[in-house]
Order: sequence, then C-alpha cells, then structure tokens
Amino acid sequence: MAGHNEDIMNFKDAAAKARQILDEERIFPTVRYELAAPVINAASPLAVALSERGAHPRTVQEHPENFLFRSTNFDLLCTLVDQLPEQARPLLFVALLSRISSNGSFRDTSNEVSRAGEWRRCSSELPLVAEFAVRRGNKRLFIKALSQVALSPGLTLLLLQLEEMIALNFTLFNEEEYSQLRTAMESMRAAIPDFRKQAPQGSTIEQSTVHNVCREVPAFCDGVAEGCRKASFLFLRGALLPGMNLEINQDKGTVRTFLEKLGFAELLIQSLDEAERLYRGAATPFDLKNGLGHLRSFLEQLHVQACAAAQKKFGGPIPSKWGEALKYLRDKEVLTKQEESFAAHFYTLMSDTGVHPLIAEREYARLMRNMSIEYGLLLLTKLDKLGLK
Repeated sequence: MAGHNEDIMNFKDAAAKARQILDEERIFPTVRYELAAPVINAASPLAVALSERGAHPRTVQEHPENFLFRSTNFDLLCTLVDQLPEQARPLLFVALLSRISSNGSFRDTSNEVSRAGEWRRCSSELPLVAEFAVRRGNKRLFIKALSQVALSPGLTLLLLQLEEMIALNFTLFNEEEYSQLRTAMESMRAAIPDFRKQAPQGSTIEQSTVHNVCREVPAFCDGVAEGCRKASFLFLRGALLPGMNLEINQDKGTVRTFLEKLGFAELLIQSLDEAERLYRGAATPFDLKNGLGHLRSFLEQLHVQACAAAQKKFGGPIPSKWGEALKYLRDKEVLTKQEESFAAHFYTLMSDTGVHPLIAEREYARLMRNMSIEYGLLLLTKLDKLGLK
C-alpha cells in the first residue's frame, strides 16, 4: 500500500510539472523538424520538403532518416516520464492527451477579429502532445483521443503537425495505424457541420474563431488522409520490391530516439547517420567500405558508452575498449551469454568481410547495416528497461 501511495504522489508531482511544460509550449513553441545534414542549395528537394508546412497535400518523403525532430520541451517531458515508476507512466500519457479534448489548448496572437483562430496566427501545445504520444507513449490511445477533439485552433495545429510527421517521418506509424488514422480523419471531417451548429452566440472573436477553424480543418483532414494513403503505399512497395525493408528503417528511427533519450553522445548518432548516408548514396565499393567502418565504430562506441551508463548502477572501472566493454556488460548481466557471443562474432564478421578487404560488396553492406540496427535496438531496449542513462 505504501508503494501504491508513493506512485500516486510521484504521478501528481509529474502531472503538475507536465502542465507547466505544456503551458510554456503553448506560448513559446519548440517543436520543429530540421535536416539531418546541411544542404547548400535552398532549392534542393530536402530543403523544399521542410518549406511545405501548411501546404496540401504534403509530399511524403521516402527517406525519413534525412529529417530530425527537435524540441526542448519534448526532451523535458522525456526526462519527466523517465523519472516515474513504470506503472505510473500510462497515467501521465492519459493526462497529456486530455489536452486534446480541451477547447482552450491554444493561444491566439491575432489582432484582427476576422482572422481570429487562423492557424498561422495561433500557437498550441497540441503539436508537442502529438509528437510525445506517438514517439514515447501509446499510438493507439493517441488515435482514439482524436475522436474526442475539441473544436479550436489547437486542433488545426495538431493536424498540421500530424501532416508534418507523416510527410517527414512516415515510419512512425505502421500500416494498421495509418488505416485507423484515415478513418479518424473521415469522422473528423464529417463532424464539421455539427461544429458549426455549436458556434457561440457571444463575441465576434469567438464566432470568427469557430468560422476559421471550420474553414481550415477539412483541408488538413484531407492532407493527413492523403499522407496516410501515400505512406501505406510506400509500405506496400517496400514489401514487394527487393532490397527495401521499411521495418529496418522504422527500427533505425527507434534506435536514434533511444540514443537521444538515454543521453548517448551526439557523435555516436552522427556516426550512424554517416554510415546510412554512405550506404544509400554509395557510388563505388569504396563508399560501402567507408560506411562499414562507421558501423564498426558505432558498434564499438555503443558498448563503451553503454558501460558508462551501467557503471553508475553497478560500479567498477569503466571499460574503454571493445572487448572490455563487451565483457563488462556480460559480467553485469546486461547481456546474456548468448548475446555476448553473438555480438563478438558479429563484430568479427564485420571486420573480416567489410573493413579489412579493400572493398565491400553491397550484399555484405546491407547485411551489416541491418544487423547493426537490430542489435543496437536490442541493447538500447535492455538499457532502457534497466533505467540506465
């Protein structure tokens, strides 16, 4: 009983802090996407993709690794939820999602009555709620919450962010979730006439807000629905064409999220990104060889930095080399004996087939790339469950 009461107190404290973060986000939004690597030409397809915000329909980008999600307040929410006991975390996500059903989840900066409620003149915490629910929470609950939305500019901005998420990071959702999202958009669009009937009879500002939201929401619903259709097609194409594996790409995004969440060095993330860039854009076998070199460095540093996190809990000297790091994680039972053996043989295979020879064949490059991502996801998931940062 004492533990239960302590969980309740922890949740109440976390919920109060989460409210502060969301209130700040409403006034000073931090949610944004940026390019994973800088481009010189502002007219490049990647730069243009970022500039499409608010356009309908958005172009769904086939390589989500080119775009990074950033938000200071998202990072604060991650820190907050990580401090909660596992059993109390769902309560916090429910509390955050409740903002979607509030018609006060926005700030209108317009001084023109006729333009009150237009999305370009408003800000809201709901884009942050959407990103956090999808990336760290429960996507099923998020989609369900869309059926309980309140009519406000917050809704318009949420749809704008959802359209952006699909366009730039489409592997955040799977095919079934895209089907559910399309259904949610159809229901939301069909409810607009009912929303109009509920327009307030009070101030002109309130009436203009309802009018502008009802005018803008259908286009956003259509844009999200079209994004869902395109993303579903990309999954289908990936399943039918050889050499494509969208599940691996989705897992790579999860690996990046874990690396950021658990506090790994930015250089480690950059190493993985550079290996991906070389793999996708390889013009010669030498590019593939260089990419495998980055993958081996990624594997080495992943274990060394994992030891630095584990040492805070288990103690002992921090290893600085590959073999020592692998042994440390096995001795502290972060890895099983079988997992240690797999990692050791995988590292040897990568060295012998990819780094030591003069060139690397694409088949080996694809195998090493895919296995690095999946093994990295395994290790990072273990660290997360142990609460290591």
